[in-house]
Amino acid sequence: MKRPVLSAGLLALLLVCLTVAPSVAATLTIDEDAQFSYARSLFEQGDYTQAAAEFSRFIHFFPKAHGQAAAHYGRALSLYEDGQYPQAQKAFADFRTRFGASPLALAAGVMEAQCHTRSGDPSAGVILLNNLRIETQGDDDAQRLILTRMAWTRLEMGDLPRAEAAFKATAGQVDGECGYHGILNSLEQFKALPEKSPVLAGGLALIPGGGYLYLGRYQDAAVAFLLNVTLGLAAAESFDDGNNALGALIAFVGFGFYSGSIHGSYTGALKENRRSRESLWNEMRHWGGELERKGAESCLGLTLSIPY
Repeated sequence: MKRPVLSAGLLALLLVCLTVAPSVAATLTIDEDAQFSYARSLFEQGDYTQAAAEFSRFIHFFPKAHGQAAAHYGRALSLYEDGQYPQAQKAFADFRTRFGASPLALAAGVMEAQCHTRSGDPSAGVILLNNLRIETQGDDDAQRLILTRMAWTRLEMGDLPRAEAAFKATAGQVDGECGYHGILNSLEQFKALPEKSPVLAGGLALIPGGGYLYLGRYQDAAVAFLLNVTLGLAAAESFDDGNNALGALIAFVGFGFYSGSIHGSYTGALKENRRSRESLWNEMRHWGGELERKGAESCLGLTLSIPY
């Protein structure tokens, strides 16, 4: 009697499973438009790590979808915005290999160059941009885009004369809000910055404290003067008293402070020149970062949005 009941129970369970399975399968069906929209919404919300993962999911599940190129670009851009520059560089390079005929191929090349720059190798970025210029000869829009990016890359690497030339070449072709004229003014200020002569600073330091006085470091100048004069007088007095060993020791210490003052004045001039220039340089670089945060693509020569 138990066996028929058991069989009936198993049959009922099987029927339930067969009934539920289609509905579960329907629930788990992934729609390519919904998946792409979800990935892009994550990107727009700033969740770049998850956006990269969802674009990868789209690429895996819909290999023949018409949005494959956009998804690959979206994944690379998500990695870039997430600060994963080496991975983003590879993703943009892979995009150019896979979708060389895509309208996004040039944008991917420029972004690949930017990844090199963000990874601390702007020279590699310049090389790639130069190669792109050769590849796009005759395309004025492409040339302008690459030259715009070249200007910022040269600025990033500290090659200010070439950066200035590139900014001048594109200043009349970009929106006034890009601030190019302000950057060009800053570059003029950069060239006009007063410099302290390291040689003169070191020469003036032959007079104790003179080098520091030239650099405007008045407290250091006073300390150097008093210390060197005091040690010199103490050494002379020791020799006069016949205490030659003590006099030699004091003279040796005094000479160390004296030569240190000369060296400190020389290097101090170099440091002051570098500090004043770096301050203005960083201000110009900061403006580029602000434009990127605002998504000012035309100002930077970057494509920071995901098309579909």
